[in-house]
Amino acid sequence: MSEKKISAIQNEQARMMANLTIQLEKFCQIKDQFFSSKFKLTPAEFRCLRIIKENNAVSTKALAQQMKLTPGRITHLLNSLEFKNLISRQIDKNDRRGIQTYITPDAVSFIDNVIKEYTKLHEEILEYLPKEKRDVILENVVLFFDAMQKWESRV
Repeated sequence: MSEKKISAIQNEQARMMANLTIQLEKFCQIKDQFFSSKFKLTPAEFRCLRIIKENNAVSTKALAQQMKLTPGRITHLLNSLEFKNLISRQIDKNDRRGIQTYITPDAVSFIDNVIKEYTKLHEEILEYLPKEKRDVILENVVLFFDAMQKWESRV
């Protein structure tokens, strides 16, 4: 196969990947909006809660870095979550200048239920895939995200 033909194939694959990525982002936004409204949370609040729960306690700075949002936007999210009594903020005992964010004890079962329902939503989506192809599709999605992470680390 000539280099010109290989280049044309790669160009078409890149175009298809770009279109699929745009569509994936659109569907993820629709899915997140649907899911978040069910629990009266914004998609950003839901992501924020998951990060806090996974880490037990998180600083505003660490949240901003993980969520790729400004500290001001994180503060706004935390204010909203605190108002909903889902989180509490306390001065960091190791660094009095910092504030750590925690899940409130009353919110633990709520958040566990939200995460359980999020998993069920994805089980429902998986049902639309042919059973015999699910493993292959998931393996390829993992490969795609590995490639995206490698790309991101260079940016």
